[in-house]
Amino acid sequence: MQETTDPSLIPKMTGVPYVPYLEFESFSLYQKVLKKMRSSSIGRDRLWLSAYFHKELLSQKLPLLSLRWIDAEMGWGVFAEKDLSSMEFIAEYSGLVRKRRRGDEENSYCFEYLMMPGEATEYLIDAQDQGGISRYINHSSGPNLSSSMIAHEGVSHIILYTKAKIKKGEQLFYDYGPDYWKKRKPPVNLREESLAGGDLSIRTRGELP
Repeated sequence: MQETTDPSLIPKMTGVPYVPYLEFESFSLYQKVLKKMRSSSIGRDRLWLSAYFHKELLSQKLPLLSLRWIDAEMGWGVFAEKDLSSMEFIAEYSGLVRKRRRGDEENSYCFEYLMMPGEATEYLIDAQDQGGISRYINHSSGPNLSSSMIAHEGVSHIILYTKAKIKKGEQLFYDYGPDYWKKRKPPVNLREESLAGGDLSIRTRGELP
């Protein structure tokens, strides 16, 4: 079985550059984000999360995780290699911040790039050709991770953190959000989850309320 706990080996295993932070398509886009964020209010809860996970976001240090090949249909998955506590930082959803374009519905690694909670955005984080460990975390409608927008130095970030305690050996999941599966055929285990009562009304990954 293909497996590693060393992020530096991920590009060799997957063929995708390991970039655990945001990169912007252009400097002008970065400036636009800074200007928009100066006039935005992300809310008290997200401000609290921004302060709570400040050190983890800066350090980009991961808990002990492994990347494992599951099968041809599911692809890769991320697993806990130690017991994880509730409210433990997992990773930032990293990649290239860029404007939406035609054909993005065919890209399974796009996450909405929010600058104001609840406000439609024309930008996304594209992790198809570069990204961190978060691009390999699979979907579940009963996830053990939460996603949230936070802010740091005038820039918004999407982070993943634990909802509750997670035992060593368990796979990590988060909910990709509304619309993701509308134009995609879900893997067998998710189709079974839907038949068992799970929600598969789940295109672009997004933060849930």
